[in-house]
Amino acid sequence: MMNRKILAIDDSEDARNLLNVVLGSIYEVHFEENGEDGLRKALGLKPDLIILDLGLPEMDGYELCDRFRSLPDLENVPIIILSGKKGTEAHAKAYRLGADNYLEKPFEREELLALVESKLKFNTSKLRKTIGRLTVDLKTSSAYIEGEKVDLTPKEFKILAVMWENIDEVTSREAIFRSVWEKTHVSDRVIDNHVTSLRKKITSSGLRVESIYSEGYKLVSK
Repeated sequence: MMNRKILAIDDSEDARNLLNVVLGSIYEVHFEENGEDGLRKALGLKPDLIILDLGLPEMDGYELCDRFRSLPDLENVPIIILSGKKGTEAHAKAYRLGADNYLEKPFEREELLALVESKLKFNTSKLRKTIGRLTVDLKTSSAYIEGEKVDLTPKEFKILAVMWENIDEVTSREAIFRSVWEKTHVSDRVIDNHVTSLRKKITSSGLRVESIYSEGYKLVSK
């Protein structure tokens, strides 16, 4: 497990030391003390998991969490909030901004260790998968056909990722719109055009994209 990289961003020296004791002998743990340095480190390191305090100088943990979720290289990395902020409001805000889990300080060592293990195990098994000749890597936002990278635009990849999660089932246009365009309104025709382009690019993969009248699309593996 030593090659699994964890980035812990916390301005408390005591917290960093404790995290190093709990996780340092098992994982490759990197530390930063403020939000700006944490963001730069994350972009260069591309960690497998981020542990994030909320009360950070320069850029607080809420803003940093939001930034991570807006960046293609980091948007799928699990984020565990480790904070002294207590109560439903703090938890809810963190989850709305993309956090996966929230532990309040002081925390139980065994609980944190079990949570880290489960997030890394899940991340490994779910983020890269091959069906037929097509491999989709959600961590790097890349797709490959028999090892050769497919030239997809960011939106085409996001559409593929949405359908990939529901393979052999119908994915509605609304689900694609929410995942790809979020709050920016686009017409059905714009979505259709992107799907048509995606369909052409993965033709040789053995998978196909079917249009389901009045419902949406289906990525078919059979």
